[in-house]
Amino acid sequence: MYLIFLKIQIIPFHDFLTYIGKVLSSRENKATEKLKPVPKIKDLLSKYKTPILFSGGSIVKSFAQMIVGFIIAKYISPTDLGLWATISLAITYSVFLQAGLINGLNLELPYAYGKGQEEEAKILAGTVQTFTLFSSITILLLGVSSFVFFPFHDPKIKYGVLAVTLFIMLSYYQNYLMSTFRSKNSFIRLSIIQVIDAFVNLITLIFVVYYSYYGLIIKAVFVALIYVLLLHFLRPIKVRLLWNMIAIKKLLKVGLPIFALSYIVALSSTADKLWLLKYSDLTNVGLYSFGFYAFSIFSLFSLSVASYIYPRMTYNYGKTNDRTLLWIYVKKITLLLFLIQITLASIGYFLVPVIITNYFSAYILSIRTMQILLFAGVFTGSVVGVNALWSTKNWKYMITYQVILSFLMVSLPYAGIQLFSNKLIGVTYGVLLASFLNLITGITITYMATHKNEHRYSS
Repeated sequence: MYLIFLKIQIIPFHDFLTYIGKVLSSRENKATEKLKPVPKIKDLLSKYKTPILFSGGSIVKSFAQMIVGFIIAKYISPTDLGLWATISLAITYSVFLQAGLINGLNLELPYAYGKGQEEEAKILAGTVQTFTLFSSITILLLGVSSFVFFPFHDPKIKYGVLAVTLFIMLSYYQNYLMSTFRSKNSFIRLSIIQVIDAFVNLITLIFVVYYSYYGLIIKAVFVALIYVLLLHFLRPIKVRLLWNMIAIKKLLKVGLPIFALSYIVALSSTADKLWLLKYSDLTNVGLYSFGFYAFSIFSLFSLSVASYIYPRMTYNYGKTNDRTLLWIYVKKITLLLFLIQITLASIGYFLVPVIITNYFSAYILSIRTMQILLFAGVFTGSVVGVNALWSTKNWKYMITYQVILSFLMVSLPYAGIQLFSNKLIGVTYGVLLASFLNLITGITITYMATHKNEHRYSS
């Protein structure tokens, strides 16, 4: 004991207290570090603020679209809904007037910014803006001329054509504006626009409630107009009207092949309704269109996510030229989207019969169709990572993917309609199988494109 006491006395008392204080302070700091999850969460929220906000806006918009689809069905008969769905096919067919320039801009604009070529990016944007103006005027003149001079026997068709004309004209400018939202800050703006659009989509249901079919076409144009105005006033790239032939040639060189492939796919995507028109009637088209809301909700969500992911992939690829980074994007987004959507689809599968039976009796025959298309939407909505093929301008794999997709979307709904006595169910199963095979094909081809070291054609 005496020896121990002597050793303690050797240490000055002041230093001893200082030492104890340091030990306690060290332990307290370590304990505090373990209890600091909040700053880490803040860091994560700060880091992923943009995708979180953008995904949130996309979810709100998708949810609003789902509500709108159901309420429209409450006031629109299957035949009128089938008529509007048939007239609306013109929206898909009319895209050819944009000649692939938007497709080229979607790729070249973020790529130019990734390379730090801001002046070139503005020239590209200004040139496409000018072309969009002229193509919109062309559509407007064609549509108004048809409305005035063509002898329509059904006023519903006549006013439907006018509404689709205005919708197409607005969609041209919308497509241009959407291609300019490419930076992180601009995606925050876009998320706000999506929330406002969801609100406008809901409140304009008043047109449908009071004016039925005519209210539906008024609503379609009004919602598109408000959305385009919001995009215009909050657009991140404000440029004057330009016409640069070098820019046109560059965009066409890249955009035309992409457009040609995309247009074939877009035409193929209308095959399900065309087969129903040929082998059935407008009422079945209306029933199918109502069931197709389930598919559209997932497609809208995944396209919104793709509009964020695609430019980010292209931007990073422009900076690093590393294809393996693209595969990391693809893996993460595919798994995430699949898990989110399969959960929602599983819940929806059990809710659909209850909701339709109790509130939408005119569409009871759509129950099975909607249940099946929920899962078709999951498969289609999970394949957005295939945009990596466009980021790398890998024409070989792009062509392979688009051709296979087009074949699946045309042939399998046709096979279903031939194999099933119930044409509505037959075409629905065809779309489900086509969507599943497309997901497998898309993942496989994207993996091959991002891992095989071979020559690529680029602009």
